[in-house]
Amino acid sequence: MKACSLLAILFSLLLPGVISAADVQQKLYVLSSAGDDVTVIDVATNTIIGSIEVGDRPHGIAAPRAHDVLYVATEFDNGLTLIDPAKDIVVKKYNIFGQRPNEIAVTSDGRFVYMPILGHGVYEVFDTVEEKIVARLATNGLPHNVVISPDDKFAYLSPMDGGHTPADVLSKAGYPTTTNEKIYVVDVSNHQIVGTIATADAPRPIAISPDGKRLYVNTDGLQGFLVLDLNKREQIARVEYELTAKEQASPSRSHGIIATLDGKELWTSDVNHGLVFVFDVTQNPPIQLARLDNGAAVYWMTITPDGKTIYVSSAEADVVTAYDVKSRTKKATIQLPEGNSPKRMLVLNVPRQ
Repeated sequence: MKACSLLAILFSLLLPGVISAADVQQKLYVLSSAGDDVTVIDVATNTIIGSIEVGDRPHGIAAPRAHDVLYVATEFDNGLTLIDPAKDIVVKKYNIFGQRPNEIAVTSDGRFVYMPILGHGVYEVFDTVEEKIVARLATNGLPHNVVISPDDKFAYLSPMDGGHTPADVLSKAGYPTTTNEKIYVVDVSNHQIVGTIATADAPRPIAISPDGKRLYVNTDGLQGFLVLDLNKREQIARVEYELTAKEQASPSRSHGIIATLDGKELWTSDVNHGLVFVFDVTQNPPIQLARLDNGAAVYWMTITPDGKTIYVSSAEADVVTAYDVKSRTKKATIQLPEGNSPKRMLVLNVPRQ
């Protein structure tokens, strides 16, 4: 039995398409929110190795579990670009969506892409096999963010709202004028809204725990985050950053949040003060463990598939900063071209060319 098992393993290593760890490259894809391209960065060296033109104002990025394709939503031409990340080339461009698609999410098998359509007040569900929209989900507010649970059972929709923008201004620009103070829960099996979770203010970026039991939510008006119990579908904690009196008196917001792959820590941001906070989320309420001076305004975060590095984008400074998760220290600062305005990002494992 042992001999057969060993032979099976050796045979499998000879099969076409089997990739060893040495043949895999980690790439960071960074959206140029003020342009039309995606910057490609080699994670091993934290150097820029290329760029890919995708369309006007890329705003959303997602990939299935296999990392064999990459989807980028482009906000100003209402498109969805399909990229081959092994070759870093555009395979196809879809232009069948509503006005201003924002941050997207894709099921782990790559079948469905959930697309917030900010200008129309709906989330569109794109079937990548049939290559058509199979559902439209109406929400309050301005559809902006979405995550899908690790088991693909639920999608969590996070529409923001107009904030202090007067309703007549939003209406004149063609945008929805309703406010939103909740997360929408969608059953992925039939793409139907099956519940909501109150947030008491407009939700912004959201992050789901690796076990799918918690949703962490940045909201307008809170320097911190909410913890939502996804089984009970209720808020179980409201967490504020530990700030100095001077920082508390200076207006800012939270926009950027990510859970570590072991589920023990949450990294989240203070945009205007350029701070990154680390929390222990193994207890309730979570406890602040560290605050890191990013040196520039924080906008978005992503983590490498091996869980070792968290990247933080700084749109105003055209910079992406790499942090070592274990030591909570800066590993590298990557300067992007002036005016790139880096925001959303994603790291993929791809075959080395």
